[in-house]
Amino acid sequence: MNLPSFDEQPYDEVLVEDFETAFFALELELLDLPCVQDIAVMRTRLPEVGETLVVAFVPLLEEDQEAGGRQAALAACERRMPWVLSHAVAVDAIPRAADGSARTGLLIDRLLPQIARDLLSPMEMSD
Repeated sequence: MNLPSFDEQPYDEVLVEDFETAFFALELELLDLPCVQDIAVMRTRLPEVGETLVVAFVPLLEEDQEAGGRQAALAACERRMPWVLSHAVAVDAIPRAADGSARTGLLIDRLLPQIARDLLSPMEMSD
């Protein structure tokens, strides 16, 4: 499947089916990463950044899995959805509702300070 790139088509014109297909494929790819125990992918708008994918992941307990998981998650986002800015943040756990779905509102609230720090200091963000 050939997905549109940012240069080819403005984000607003990307077909919903293409976004949903790419989003689902991204989630599957992230769950297959050997350094990631659990993930939650959220689509949000960040002030001064715009449309953004936020990947919260729980790294495996082994040493150096956080940096490797972050790099792998960002690479997967770039492959699957190159037209959207992405952030990957390691967390201790993904908060879940009773039905097992991620509590994305709570998770975004927890992640915003880290994302803001990453945006203010991109050198620290790059692993």
